[in-house]
Amino acid sequence: MSIENQAALAALNQAIALEIEGQSFYLKAAECTTNPKGAEMFRSLADDEVIHERILRRQLDAFTQGKGWVSPEGITEVKANLADLIFPQSEKVCGEIVRPDDSDLDALLFALQIEHKSFELYREMVEKTADPNGKRMYEYLADAERGHFERLMLNYEHLATTGSWAE
Repeated sequence: MSIENQAALAALNQAIALEIEGQSFYLKAAECTTNPKGAEMFRSLADDEVIHERILRRQLDAFTQGKGWVSPEGITEVKANLADLIFPQSEKVCGEIVRPDDSDLDALLFALQIEHKSFELYREMVEKTADPNGKRMYEYLADAERGHFERLMLNYEHLATTGSWAE
């Protein structure tokens, strides 16, 4: 197996692990969040992460079967703006973990950190992946994570200023 394919497999496995981490966190956050709007938003984000994991696993399966990059199923062309970062340059904004006694704001901060990590991985992989199918998949995922980040940030700002969820 070529070094490029080994790097692609490592990146796909890392991406799958991030999506699983996101799913787990969002499901726990939905259980701990007292507001129904917040709980529904977290469940919706968990559902999205399941879809992302399936996309990545399909690609990982193709690689392990020697097929290389395959056209991402159900993904239309996305022109994600990957030059703009989605997270403030100071990453000390978030804590390391969210405990049951943490507030909804803490959960949102942690979720923002997860989305930032995913976005950065996918943005980096767009640059490193030469194959158009791989690029398209990573652009789609980066764009989706940016959307998650923006949704979370909207709710964070709304909750911090008004005391209620935006959604």
